[in-house]
Order: sequence, then structure tokens, then C-alpha cells
Amino acid sequence: MSGSRRDGDEAALDSLVVLVAENLGYSCTRVPGDVMLLEGAGRLHVGMRNLRQLARLVPRDDWPAVVADHVTTIITAIEEPLDLSDFSLARHLLRTRVYPAEADNGMLAARPFAPGLIEVVVVDTPTTVRTVTREEMAAWPAPMNELFALGRDGVHSDGPLQRELHEVDGMPVHLLHGWTFYAATHLAWLEQYLELGTRGALVAVPNRSTVIAFPLGQDVGPGAALRAAAGLKEHTRAAYEEGPGSLSPALFWWRDGDLALLETRGEGADIVLPGEFLAAMAGAQ
Repeated sequence: MSGSRRDGDEAALDSLVVLVAENLGYSCTRVPGDVMLLEGAGRLHVGMRNLRQLARLVPRDDWPAVVADHVTTIITAIEEPLDLSDFSLARHLLRTRVYPAEADNGMLAARPFAPGLIEVVVVDTPTTVRTVTREEMAAWPAPMNELFALGRDGVHSDGPLQRELHEVDGMPVHLLHGWTFYAATHLAWLEQYLELGTRGALVAVPNRSTVIAFPLGQDVGPGAALRAAAGLKEHTRAAYEEGPGSLSPALFWWRDGDLALLETRGEGADIVLPGEFLAAMAGAQ
């Protein structure tokens, strides 16, 4: 897409957000971080990056409806907050959702998930997904670890992701995906989807609906791991940019449920992987 076309599309979406916000009684101002600040009965933020990603999925004629639904859902969650005082009812709505670490404002019921990512307790209703605050969590008769366990159980009980096998630069790569905000949470039980040995897998979570995985079986040596990492890095970057719900362009090394950042240098065939990782690939031949 040309620069002028892209700028025109961004301006059109900005104007639609302003129009919808003003119709709902909110002023609208662009602030740093590619965000629209809405102020009225409440004060809230609309992330324009995610909205642009949503808009790319539909014809331009449908943009007004997409923007209206997106902004109205956010405002409704602020103006008509759920009554979470009855934990016996709220517990069945709990899920855990993965967000970029910068989403943590210090008030969320959140814990680290992976480098650059956090896991947040949310309440999932038919119309919206709302994050839970630490203050709300403290009022419930359950410790934090139990709430995160309930949230993960909720995601698991919603059903599995779809699994497809793709080739990336000639390497077999598994794509786990679904129409869900919680795909990344499924990394907590990745071994239920794939046969994984002690060396684990290369994984990526480019957006809220996608997990990319390459199992590191005993037949995967340093060369194959290098080719897989190079292909996954490029594929992950593209899926991260496409969205919607971008999470991370990074690669991770999954081992027994733990996620370590796989720091890389270079581009494409010149990618360089950490010595510890390559040693593990060579040592288990």
C-alpha cells in the first residue's frame, strides 16, 4: 500500500472514531502511542493499531460498523461495569488472557507470562472481555494463584484450538489458531497438542488468535533449528504486523511450560542463535 493511501486510511479511521465518540458524548483526542483518548462519563483509550488491523479484515464500506461496534463495546464496559462482588457467579466467567507487557498499568490482576508478555485475569461475557483489577481480585475469597488457575481452566474448557501443519522454508511448522482472544494461553498445555521431548519447541505468539510451534525432536540438529528459527522469525513478524490483537514478534524457547526469549541477531539466513540453545540441539543428537 502506498504512503498516501495508508495515510488516507488512517485519517478515515481517526475521523470515524471521533464521530462515534462524539455521538456517544465523548470528546476525542489523539495522544502518543497511536491511541485515541476519549473523555466523557469516563476516561478510556482506543488503540488505533488494533482498530486498523480489524479494519483490514473487512471491506472499506464496513468500516463505520466496525468502528461503531469497537468503540461502543469499550465505552459500555466503562459505563456499565459488571457487578463482580458475587464471586460464586464471577468465577465461571474467569479466563486468563495474554497481553503485551506494556499494557500493565499497575492496576491489573496480572503476572509475567513470558519476556515481554503478561497473563491477566479477565471476565468474559457474551458482549465484552474485561480485565480484572488488583482491588477487585483482593475482594474475592480466593488467592491469586487460584484465580489464575480458574482462568486457565476456563480457557481450556472452551475447547481446543485448530491445528494445521504448514511448511516454512521447507520445515514442518504447526499452526494453532482459533476465533479466540486466548490462543496464547494454550501454551500452558502445549504438550496436549504436540509430541514434545525434553528439548521442547520453538514457539511464537504473534497475535491473540495464533500460536506457531516447531517441536525440537531428537532429529533436529543445529542446522535444522537455525533454518526453522529463521523461517519462524519472518513468518511471526508478518503475523504480528497483520494482527488483529498483536502480541509479540519474538521467538521463544518452550521447555516444560517455561518460555525463554530466544534472542537472535541478523536477518534471514544470517540469523545467529544463542550458544546455550545450539549446544542443546547438538548435545541431544
